[in-house]
Amino acid sequence: MSSIVYLKNSKTNTIYAYLNESVWDPEKKKCINKRKCIGHVDPETGQIVPNRKARSKEYPKIKGHFVCDMFDSVSNSIKLSETLALAFPDDWKKIMSIAYYLAATGGELQFFRKWGESNTMPYNLSLSKEAVMDLLNNISDNSISLFFTLWRLRVQPEETYVSSISYSETGRSLSDYSREQNIDISSLSDRMKMDIYFSTRNNIPLCYKLSNMATGREFGDYDVSPQSFTRLSSFLDEEGGNAINPALIAYANTNIIVRTRPDNEFVSAMIERAEPTMTNPENYRTLFGIPLFIETYMHHVNGKKFYVHIFFDPNKAVSDLSSFITIINMCKYEIEAGRPVESHQDMYDRYLIVTEEEGQIKVEHNSEAILHHNKYLGYSAIISNFTRNPSTAMVPFLQRRTVISMFENMYNDYDNTSLNLYNETNRLSRIFIQFIALILRLETENTMSDKKLNKTMSYKEMIEELTSIKSVKVPGLKRPLQTELSDIQVRILSAFDLDYDIE
Repeated sequence: MSSIVYLKNSKTNTIYAYLNESVWDPEKKKCINKRKCIGHVDPETGQIVPNRKARSKEYPKIKGHFVCDMFDSVSNSIKLSETLALAFPDDWKKIMSIAYYLAATGGELQFFRKWGESNTMPYNLSLSKEAVMDLLNNISDNSISLFFTLWRLRVQPEETYVSSISYSETGRSLSDYSREQNIDISSLSDRMKMDIYFSTRNNIPLCYKLSNMATGREFGDYDVSPQSFTRLSSFLDEEGGNAINPALIAYANTNIIVRTRPDNEFVSAMIERAEPTMTNPENYRTLFGIPLFIETYMHHVNGKKFYVHIFFDPNKAVSDLSSFITIINMCKYEIEAGRPVESHQDMYDRYLIVTEEEGQIKVEHNSEAILHHNKYLGYSAIISNFTRNPSTAMVPFLQRRTVISMFENMYNDYDNTSLNLYNETNRLSRIFIQFIALILRLETENTMSDKKLNKTMSYKEMIEELTSIKSVKVPGLKRPLQTELSDIQVRILSAFDLDYDIE
């Protein structure tokens, strides 16, 4: 049985109300009274004023915001957020938040929520795995097509070019599965071809087309066609195919840029011509953070002119030399061990001298052939029938590394099942969000180039610098605290016009 008991504090004259409960004590074998103070009596109204609940302990909150602030600045400068909001009025903040994560980390979507909780994003609420799945399911072909149209109107490119990449649709090679199951299937059956259209002026992606490399089947009902671009340049890569005759480039009816192998007969002669003065200081440039020496020559074929851009990358020369030595030594060992590989026969013939003495196989390096090969290490050449600017010619090929790396990891063991990327709708939506992240990254790199940041740091190093800056909100303090800024961090923030003075 319970009742309320009132007791007065003689010092303060305050009357306290206690809840008096009668409970059975098994040890004493009798009822005892237990009291708990439930409040005090208001002297004016006579009502019981309940005790205030104990305040929960507050802890400092640590977040980073400068990475997202930087992407906000980049997005606003090209009106990307504004365009995305027109095509996706309900979901654009969610799309942009995920794109920020992908552009900053290149990580799996499985870990997006944790990153979002420690960073200030356009969409302030936490996005669970289920919320991300709902978002992927809500992105429609019509909305993507609308974005492509609005984005092209926003960028208004005078000249464009198309660059093609390919990647696995599933994240796992079908050739491995077909070999395990003894199924005869084309190695291209699981390869997605992605034709990405760029603005030549600032190398910003505009839109894309998707198709299966084996069947040609197109994915996504997007309003994208080459005919819709009035001045479209084509980029070809001789490194992945047969040698190209420069005269054909000069006579091409459209703008064309071709990257050629250094052992191309015409190009090798040009490299020998450029080699004596190639590393002169006036030829030094930095493109996308890559140090290069560049020389450009103009040629004519029956009145038709074309330009030859010779590039020398000293870092690549060292790397290529190390790789080449490893391959040659491996080939030498294969012959000496009596285990030749049929596909390596051309290497044996070209770079090794194999003789037989007294029944023993003797293998020596073909020094002359190796020295001839090493002459071209680090060199590449690009031929164009329309641009004298080597940066215009080279940037799309350098940019291609970034584009491929951003799309290669889309399908992975973490996301394929948890986000159901085997579903075509989810898969196409995932590609679109990655495309938005690509726009952010490439425009960020454009700013780095304009502000000369790429001369002293890479994109990844810059992101790490911004990530390490934290804001600390301490309970009881009106203004948040901020970790100390280094000179490098101040330089980065200034380059993107970000206010870093918290006062």
